[in-house]
Amino acid sequence: MIHTAGEYGIVKEPEIKFTDKGKAWLKLRVKSSERVRDSDGKWVDGNVTYIDVLVFDKPAQHLYDSVVKGDSIVVVGKLGQREWTDKEGNKRIDMQIMADHVGVSTRWGPAKTGNVGSVSNAIEGLQATEVPF
Repeated sequence: MIHTAGEYGIVKEPEIKFTDKGKAWLKLRVKSSERVRDSDGKWVDGNVTYIDVLVFDKPAQHLYDSVVKGDSIVVVGKLGQREWTDKEGNKRIDMQIMADHVGVSTRWGPAKTGNVGSVSNAIEGLQATEVPF
């Protein structure tokens, strides 16, 4: 795996799940957009890359309580890929970052404080799930 660091925008509400042994893991769907100038010289989004960020244990619970769709985060971790087959039988590849560190970006404004969500609310009604790798 390749070590990477970058700033990403969260494009889907964070998903928290728990293993049979009660260990939390969090999946964040994020995007990174290349910024380019258009024909008028204005900055616009260029190519967009979507990546799943996986966070484990206590950091997963803390992050779940701290971020929502639309937030910008900074991630340091290991970049890899996961191959899977869709419902039509087509092979797909997803990019993933196994996060070592995740922080809320303050590039576009101050970080929020206090609970955004609640892990205890997420636990209700969930069944144990296999870790996605």
